[in-house]
Order: sequence, then C-alpha cells, then structure tokens
Amino acid sequence: MCKKSEQSWENATWAGSRRMMIRQSLKLTVRERLQALEELCKTSQKLATIKT
Repeated sequence: MCKKSEQSWENATWAGSRRMMIRQSLKLTVRERLQALEELCKTSQKLATIKT
C-alpha cells in the first residue's frame, strides 16, 4: 500500500475514504493481507498494554 492514493474530493468524506481503503485493500495479495493483519495485531496488543 505504498502507492500514492488518488487525490479526489470524493475521498474527503468518511464514506469516500472508506471506499478508497476498500479498493486499495482489494489490490493486496494474500501474503500482504496477512502481513497487514499481523501488524495490526501487534499494534493492538501494544495499545492494550498502555495504561492511562
């Protein structure tokens, strides 16, 4: 997901940014999706250990 995203006013809304993210994620390979999921899990675990 290193490619520059399309610059458009359609992407400036919540719904538009969600559609753009879905389009970008559909372009990923299975390996890239699993790597992204692993990174999200690591981030989630780190955030869960932060005490406020």
